[in-house]
Amino acid sequence: MIINASPFEDIINIDSSLGFDIVHKYDKNPSTRVYKLHNHDNIYEIVLLLGGDCEFEVEGNTYKLKPGDIAFTRPFEFHHIVCRTDKPYERIIMYLTTDFFKQRSLEKYLDIFEHRELGTGNIVSSDLTRGDERECIQRILRYFSEGAYDVAYGIITEFLYLLNKTNRVSDDFFTKNERMRDIIVYINSNLSEDLRLDNIAQKFFINKHYLCKSFKKHTGYTVNRYINYKRILLVQELQRNGQTLLQASMNAGFNSYAHFYKTYVKQTGKSPKTM
Repeated sequence: MIINASPFEDIINIDSSLGFDIVHKYDKNPSTRVYKLHNHDNIYEIVLLLGGDCEFEVEGNTYKLKPGDIAFTRPFEFHHIVCRTDKPYERIIMYLTTDFFKQRSLEKYLDIFEHRELGTGNIVSSDLTRGDERECIQRILRYFSEGAYDVAYGIITEFLYLLNKTNRVSDDFFTKNERMRDIIVYINSNLSEDLRLDNIAQKFFINKHYLCKSFKKHTGYTVNRYINYKRILLVQELQRNGQTLLQASMNAGFNSYAHFYKTYVKQTGKSPKTM
């Protein structure tokens, strides 16, 4: 199964019979690379940092990472890594599809991913664990590389159990802008509503030009581009749940199918019929 990291990112290849993938990556000169801001429409991503001088940016919040920390995101959370120095960047990344949890009746382990606001609680610090979670990820990678998928499934369940028992980071671990956080949460909660710049600025008693400048600084996206990306992802989710493209585009906040079509082609370079 080939799954888009987002309509605007590289694809992730996940075998539909497995429902997960895990990779070990090492970048010797990370400062020469740009790790693009992206999100996944039906994937939970978990990253174990093994080395590097990195920050993890998620929906306007910035987490300072150290080796041994575990970062994770749920579908629709915009995120990326920023490497601050030339120190080699090494990590293990595990991807779990939404179907993985459903097919294996593991929904109870979604709590740590889902029961939080966007961009908050995305890190399990190595200071707050005994290392069992990190050891699980390394074993999953080993069994996966050996083709022992049935064993890997058992370790994934153990890992999810341990992850949900850990304490996530406090506010001291990341920098944030409270007003911008409120705006991001508002946008994501009201994608089907009228989200013109003037309306958002008026609701939050903020100058429209300052809103645009501050939003771009904290998210990497303009307000309109962010809204369009999130609406396209919502269309994809609604379509997977049985709605037609026309129904989904209208319910996601596009004022017409033509508007959705034009926006989709502009952002992705392809027709929405290929979704």
